[in-house]
Amino acid sequence: MARPRGQKHPVRLSVSLDEKDHAVISRLAADMNLSAAWVVRRAVSEFVARHDDGAQSELPLSKRASKEYR
Repeated sequence: MARPRGQKHPVRLSVSLDEKDHAVISRLAADMNLSAAWVVRRAVSEFVARHDDGAQSELPLSKRASKEYR
């Protein structure tokens, strides 16, 4: 699908996922007939919408805290 006029060009970002997360994203994408990239973009958009108000996140965002959270 063509990008709407006036919309800025996207910026490419490379991320690494653990095997379990990748498998889940791939399965969800296939089940919904979507690309894994679309699922990830949607997840990022929802995360930004929830957490971009400047409020303290409940989710630990440092590497150390993230490991302890799991």
